[in-house]
Amino acid sequence: MTVVDARAPASPPTPEECEHPAPVRGVMAHEFATYQGAMGPEGKRRTVTHYGPVLGGLPIEAWHCELCGLLRLTFPDGRVEERRLFPGPQPGLLAVPSAYDPDAVGYGMQARVSGLSAPAELMAALLPPPAPAGPNVIERVAAALPPLGAVTWATVILLAATCIGLLLAGYLAVYDYQTSSVEGPLVIAVGCCFAAAVGVQILSVVQRHYFPMPPLRPSVAVTMRERPRLDPATRIMVALMGLVATGLLLAGILAVYTYSTPAAEHPLVIGIIVCFGAAMVVKIVDATTRHFLR
Repeated sequence: MTVVDARAPASPPTPEECEHPAPVRGVMAHEFATYQGAMGPEGKRRTVTHYGPVLGGLPIEAWHCELCGLLRLTFPDGRVEERRLFPGPQPGLLAVPSAYDPDAVGYGMQARVSGLSAPAELMAALLPPPAPAGPNVIERVAAALPPLGAVTWATVILLAATCIGLLLAGYLAVYDYQTSSVEGPLVIAVGCCFAAAVGVQILSVVQRHYFPMPPLRPSVAVTMRERPRLDPATRIMVALMGLVATGLLLAGILAVYTYSTPAAEHPLVIGIIVCFGAAMVVKIVDATTRHFLR
């Protein structure tokens, strides 16, 4: 009898004798069935009540000692209950508080709740308030052209004109039963645009091969980050050449806008010649003065 008693497993301690060395903490994560119309701390219960970490459920804080089987429950209304379970681990009994049901996410199960929301303190811990939104700033989308060379831009423009001309030529060829009289000149213009694009590329290749040009140094306005400083002679010449360009434009318009040349054409041409000559004289005198005063 003594040997049999020695080999018998020791009975677990009672909750009063146990020191609870490593209790498990969390919230209740199980569901239980109650009868229809049962009254609980949250009011009239449904047929199935879910006590768990689901948002909208009834979070019951639980403390479980796996050595003696003591389970302490703390309800949201302040009540505290103690129950005695079988000693040993109870998988699935407790869970970590969270704002969603892991079973609903992993297995598509619909959470069944008791209808009582979580306390404000627990909700603040599970779902922290969002950061205050800043002022609405509308970002301006800046359209920047790619840094292409003059030859590439000319080719792009000519090919775009070719595509538009082909579209118009196709439309004019089929929109009526007879071909329009504009079709011939339009096709010729399209062919000229395409030939010009090809010619620009060929001339660019020839120029780069036989007449290579080193890259130009950046201007003073780019290197110094300021407006260029022009001497008085250069400013006078720029102003006179601007008058010359404007006068040439007006003279061209007066020469062709009617069948007879107006009387203002003659003095306008004389003024253009005078401005151009004055610009040349100013630049020659400035260059001569700088040469002899060095």
